[in-house]
Formats: sequence, structure tokens, C-alpha cells
Amino acid sequence: MSRLETDVRDPLTRMIRGLPTVLTPDRQATVALWSAKTLMVAYRAPQFGPRPRAEEEVILPADPARLHRDRALGPTMLMALANYQPTEYTREPFFTQTFERMEHDTGQYSYCATLKIGHFAAQFVRLPDGMYPPARQPPPHLTLLQPGGSSVHWPPPTPVRAGAEWKAFARLPERTEPSPSRPAPE
Repeated sequence: MSRLETDVRDPLTRMIRGLPTVLTPDRQATVALWSAKTLMVAYRAPQFGPRPRAEEEVILPADPARLHRDRALGPTMLMALANYQPTEYTREPFFTQTFERMEHDTGQYSYCATLKIGHFAAQFVRLPDGMYPPARQPPPHLTLLQPGGSSVHWPPPTPVRAGAEWKAFARLPERTEPSPSRPAPE
């Protein structure tokens, strides 16, 4: 894990400060893994507060274990980045995280974990096994990380602004339609 912290330092420092950054496929993998790891550790930390009941759990214990074992996001995990724009009129925390759980009609659930550090915002979405996100273009305020794909530029064309925009961004939608199952990559 110390190597991960070293490898993420340069791109993360630039993004926290709001400076444009090119994320190569390797850097995308590093930023995605670091962001997911940071959110999972924050979720389990005692500072997060009392643990939810098992039926209300957000991040399942199997997910950090899988992340540690594979050193990569699983096939039903997505990481997207946004550029957070604070207001100049209010003081706000430099670091925040949110965790949202969304029930599906199938009895399964998805979760969304959002991390903000300075201008850097990472949104981690985990869908139930066998359910995959629809293949469509991400909204203009998100840069979808696709390790193994082509390089991406950060920040995205549209920032996420403080206040109502941020609150809407950090939440899952009320409902999602299940996407057709597709076989997991081997």
C-alpha cells in the first residue's frame, strides 16, 4: 500500500489543487485503486460512527478483500472523477466522504461512495454482481476512469459546484433500471 501512496502522489496533488492533469491508463488504475481503498478504509474507520446493522451495511466486507487481492476494481465497480468548485463565501471541510445505499427490486443493492479532497472528487459505484451499468456517455461533469483504455484529461468540462449541485452529485438516483446481465470478463 505504501507504493500505491507514492504512485498516486503526483496526479492526486495536481487534481486536489485543481490543476489540469493527463491520466494515462496506468495512472487511471492507480487513482481508481487509491480512491476506492481510501473510501473503504474511511467507511470502516471508527470516526465514521456506529456501524450500521448488517441489513443496512453499505460497503460489504468482501469488497475491500477483493480490492486488496486483485489490486484493481472488480467488473461491477466504477470510478469516476469530478472537479469540485467551492463557493468563495462559505468555509467548508477540505476532506469529506459520503456513503449511499440503494435498494433494487431484485432484493440486491448498489452503493455509491463519494470522496472530496480540495478540487478532487471521486465517485465509486458498486453494482450487485451480475448487474452492469448501461453503456452510455458519462455526463459532462464526470471523467470515467477506464484502466487499460486510453488516456483521459482531468478536469472534466463541467465542474460540480458547491451547494445543491454537490448534494445531488453525492447521492445515488432514487431508482435505477437493472441493465441486462453480461458475463464477467475472465
